[in-house]
Amino acid sequence: MGTFAWNRVGFGAELAVVSTDRGLRASGWSLGSAPEPYTCHYTLSTDEQWVTLSLEVQTEGAGWARSLRMTRKSARDEWRIRASETGSLAASPAGSEYPERILDALDVDIAFSPLTNTLPIRRLDLRNQQVGAEFELNVAFVDLPSLAVSSNKQRYVFAGGNEVGYRSGDFRAQITVDDDGFVVEYPGLATRQPRGAS
Repeated sequence: MGTFAWNRVGFGAELAVVSTDRGLRASGWSLGSAPEPYTCHYTLSTDEQWVTLSLEVQTEGAGWARSLRMTRKSARDEWRIRASETGSLAASPAGSEYPERILDALDVDIAFSPLTNTLPIRRLDLRNQQVGAEFELNVAFVDLPSLAVSSNKQRYVFAGGNEVGYRSGDFRAQITVDDDGFVVEYPGLATRQPRGAS
């Protein structure tokens, strides 16, 4: 069991309480300011191979609230997605407009969340690959605060030591992780607080 805390670049923060016994179990909270101020709470679990099996997220702001639930029994099963919303938020609807596009997604990526970068890093055992080893993934991307779910192509590259290269579209970053694959420094996004290390 460990607690991780990140400060986001600009306004924002994330706190996650995690267990890595037989995969990952996590409960996390975050704050953000764009496109308007919001709070977020999520719970996340994987199987022993770090394939994501369930994600529940709730977001809330002034006059609105949304929730999302994504579940499956195994990596071979289809995602079951349920979403709800109340109030008025000028954003895409919660849930997935094209669920068939995320059928092969083994990982989820919550927007602005350094924790979710750990999922493919651990699942691929990336730090034990050869330097330069590169993997292209189809990831189920969860936007904040809308909770809209979409397919997102991402690339992870082992750059040696505790460095991981990340690319999505035109965006690139060199992420520093600890020995367990949890993000320490994500340039332009977040920095982990030392007291949050496990």
